[in-house]
Amino acid sequence: MDIIGTTKLWDSFTEFPASREDFPEPANLVRVAVQPPWDDANYLFLHDAAIVEHKGTLFAAWYNCPVGEMVGSSAIRGRRSTDGGLTWGKVETIAADRSGSGVMYVPIAFLSHAGTLYAFVTNMKGGPDRVVDCEVFVLDEPTDRWESRGHLGQPFLPNSAPVGMADGNLIMAGRMAAQPGDYPVLPAVAIGSGDDPLAPWTCIAVSGDSAIPPFPESTAIVDGREVTLFVRNDKGAPILFRSADCGRTWNGPIGHDVPFGSSKIYAGTLSSGQRYFVANLRDYGRDLLALGVGRPGEVRFSSVWKLADGLSAELAAEPQWSYPCATEFDGKLHVVCTCEKRRNGVSSRGCALHIVPVASLAVNRLA
Repeated sequence: MDIIGTTKLWDSFTEFPASREDFPEPANLVRVAVQPPWDDANYLFLHDAAIVEHKGTLFAAWYNCPVGEMVGSSAIRGRRSTDGGLTWGKVETIAADRSGSGVMYVPIAFLSHAGTLYAFVTNMKGGPDRVVDCEVFVLDEPTDRWESRGHLGQPFLPNSAPVGMADGNLIMAGRMAAQPGDYPVLPAVAIGSGDDPLAPWTCIAVSGDSAIPPFPESTAIVDGREVTLFVRNDKGAPILFRSADCGRTWNGPIGHDVPFGSSKIYAGTLSSGQRYFVANLRDYGRDLLALGVGRPGEVRFSSVWKLADGLSAELAAEPQWSYPCATEFDGKLHVVCTCEKRRNGVSSRGCALHIVPVASLAVNRLA
């Protein structure tokens, strides 16, 4: 993979923090354990949480395995909150291999659209990371049960929630395999067909045939017809791809100067018009989870805070603070991520939530 150019994404008028001590916490930050480590001895492994607001209720979900990552089985489980994320209800199962067919469900992306709640869940079969398809579930509200409504028909793995574009279609960032049963080493997007999430989707590998192993997870910021796709790159500099035609064609990879680390990135746009990212950073690994924003309407980022750093007595958890997902609701950004707790050398992972008032992320415009 050859980088075709570079771009500056960090504002030249502000300094990026030089050490972890220089990262402030956002004002009025609230931390909540959605699924504490060791809460369920039958599911010690948890990862890659997603969160969405639907009709005033927050839904959080993740993939769960009995012992280790994608060892034995993997189901999608989650909880709901009716008080803005401060407390969470009982665990529910969204997708699981109840028939014993050998399908692993890893991971999930939510979409609340036109009064219906959807869940896009990758199907793996034949071994960990062997992607065969992406299944679409819908919450049937009269019965309060999750029902399968079909598949995308392509070996796609979603990393971010679908976002609307200027052409009326949805775009969902992720990665894909070259063919069913292969590893998903191609950064990709899935593009919907108009206003119906159950209509056919088209999956496009943004890097063509150029694989970016091992885990080219992606996330998108949409601005009209322009889409910026940040892609995890464990082999070198942070990279992005750009599209000027609603994701149909792509330019990249382009290097940039925001020091994302070897982990999943999540990005979007706040109601204030500020672009944001949530990510681990190169110098701190998964010990520190950072939240960065730009000024309203600007492309470059100019302020950054830490949401988690090292051990948390408050959450009774420790790093890994990783694999974030975010949604804005009731004037606050709700960020979920993986956390961990070890006992006698054995690890159990959980899901932590960080609630940040959007007003705490205000950055003044330059005069």
